[in-house]
Amino acid sequence: MVVCLEQWRQSIVECGDAGLPDQIRDVEAVSRMLHAVMLDAVAELEFRNIAATSGFGSTKRLLAGMLQLSATEAGTRVMHAAQLTARRTLSGEVLAPALPKTAAALAAGEIGVGQVRVIAETMSAIPASVSVEQREAAEADLARYARSFNPASLHKIGRHILAHFDQDGPKPREEPEPAAAAGELRWRERRDGRLGLEGFLEPEHGAAFRSLIEQFAAPCPASEGILDPRTAPQRNADALTEVCGLARAAQDCPATAGEPPHLTLTLPWEALRTGLGAATLDYGTHLSAAEARRWACDAKIIPVVLGGVSEPLDVGRAMRTIPLSLRRALVARDGGCAFPGCDRPPGLCQSYHAQHWADGGATSIDNCVLLCETHHRHVHQTGWEILIRPGYVEFIPPVIIDPDRRPLHNPLRC
Repeated sequence: MVVCLEQWRQSIVECGDAGLPDQIRDVEAVSRMLHAVMLDAVAELEFRNIAATSGFGSTKRLLAGMLQLSATEAGTRVMHAAQLTARRTLSGEVLAPALPKTAAALAAGEIGVGQVRVIAETMSAIPASVSVEQREAAEADLARYARSFNPASLHKIGRHILAHFDQDGPKPREEPEPAAAAGELRWRERRDGRLGLEGFLEPEHGAAFRSLIEQFAAPCPASEGILDPRTAPQRNADALTEVCGLARAAQDCPATAGEPPHLTLTLPWEALRTGLGAATLDYGTHLSAAEARRWACDAKIIPVVLGGVSEPLDVGRAMRTIPLSLRRALVARDGGCAFPGCDRPPGLCQSYHAQHWADGGATSIDNCVLLCETHHRHVHQTGWEILIRPGYVEFIPPVIIDPDRRPLHNPLRC
């Protein structure tokens, strides 16, 4: 085995850039298969009652001592072994695993330990009144989704499945009274064009602010193993920007000269069409044309598009590229952010064109989709494709995420 591992390591070093993602997938698949074998060994350890005969009292304590595991991890392995391995009666009869679809997916290297943990916890939470057929269907669905979603997203899918077994839902809770802001806030324009912020909030208002920002600043659900690449300060900045966007869209937001708060973005038409060049925002801030194309998806932008000799082609016309009637249709179809595994509600999403309107994309239900700001950027920057089907939306991952480019949809919106 040592020789094989050394050969494998060498093949990783020698492989080209195009082959390295496949090598990583192969290594991960083998590690998952080995974990299935580990659970088989733990189940055998438990069946033979070796822990008791050796003075440890329980397989959990024996594993923790043998492998230097925490008590929690050792207990989890014992529990998973009981659920994912063949069961044997006192008479020696062999029965199928309690979670057969999950066991098969792990043994094939198609899901990881994190997904197994979520499936086991979800299945344990299903009420006893649920029929055997419904339980089996739920486990099969979870094992199927586990092949395409990371543990955080799978956990949300599990909650979605559990909700179907609890139609009454949780008891409503009273929302706290909103608190008025108090403190100081100052800003300055940095030499690089960025806006620097400083100030303070009184303790009670600081707590309210932190609570709001932290809700929006949670890492986005990973998709196909890709974690949120943003640092905590970057997520906080994105959260503040998202809160400002919601405030601008609110009915009670103060107006200026009869108009709600808006941004004016000025750039040549050719730059908007090609994504090459620069745009100018209010206060003289500059933005790349590629970023301007992304911003132009938002109905709150007033474009000032310039022709070849800088003459304004369209100035001061508030373009609501996604009319209210269409947005309502998108909310009815998508139910919130349509990206696979995202649970952001419609109020935290904007309506975007699958084919950019600057490239001739139509403003219609067949070319528009609801996305949260983070997944809007993610789709633009990482090469995902959007396919809008009758009644739902599919996303095709880039090759580096899935060489087969299998379409994914958001099961949380079913």
